[in-house]
Amino acid sequence: MSTKWAEKCDPELPAREFARLVLAERLEVVKALLPRAAHHHEEDIEHVHQLRVGCRRASAALRAFTPLMSEKPRKLKNWLSRIRDAAGPARDIDVLLARFAGEEADAVTEYAIARLTEERGKVQGLLVKVAKQATSGKLDRAVSETLSLLDKKKKSKAPQLGKYGHNALCLAYTPFARLVHLENPTADELHQFRIAGKRLRYSVEIFHGLFPDQLREEIYPLIEILQEQLGETNDHATAQQLYQTWLAEMRADELAAEVAGRVIAEHKAMLRLRAQFMRWWSAKRIAQVEAFFNTLQG
Repeated sequence: MSTKWAEKCDPELPAREFARLVLAERLEVVKALLPRAAHHHEEDIEHVHQLRVGCRRASAALRAFTPLMSEKPRKLKNWLSRIRDAAGPARDIDVLLARFAGEEADAVTEYAIARLTEERGKVQGLLVKVAKQATSGKLDRAVSETLSLLDKKKKSKAPQLGKYGHNALCLAYTPFARLVHLENPTADELHQFRIAGKRLRYSVEIFHGLFPDQLREEIYPLIEILQEQLGETNDHATAQQLYQTWLAEMRADELAAEVAGRVIAEHKAMLRLRAQFMRWWSAKRIAQVEAFFNTLQG
């Protein structure tokens, strides 16, 4: 189930009409995936992954279209945050478990799988709880109230989608633009760059139809690769932090020594991937992205 690319991007269309279509579509995805992620995750761990992605896309749309509403959609924003916060730890553990399952079995791997499996059961309970509350009708009411906020502002002059989408995409690009020229970035700075890229990517998915094909065919794939590479770097930084947390709780024995070795290995892998990314994120690619958005803003 996916609504990756928003359709009906007619620049002459009233922006509120487009907002209603996109929001309704993305929120339906969240509502459909929530019970699957809560009650059928063992059948397919992708339910949790797709729920988190669906929440991010819905949140991106909500952020993009809030200026068109008569007031801020706080209830729906809170619901999406709660669902995403519940799905996040579950997905993170699923990724780690898949990683350890693919490694050669040793004492650290066995310890990690046992511990993560126990933690996975606990965090699933949080997702089940949120799903129960949401599907009792509260999420539906929040969605309806939010969509009605678009109608309540109809008395004011409705902007056309072309101008509104242009401004929205430029606004989404601004945080990304501040980070494109990072030198010797820390793991946290790269993580922030990845988040900025993710938000820009979701904005492109909404408003792509208003812009030249270059945006979807050249710029979007660059942002996608950027996210993938920075995601791998972040995975190693996260694993390092996880090992360090475990190490602080362990007694000094052979297993602890092996975990300490993993801390060093993950740090080295993170540094290697960071250097690899900085070589890939070349002046040529930076110029390509900046040239496109400078044209929009010029």
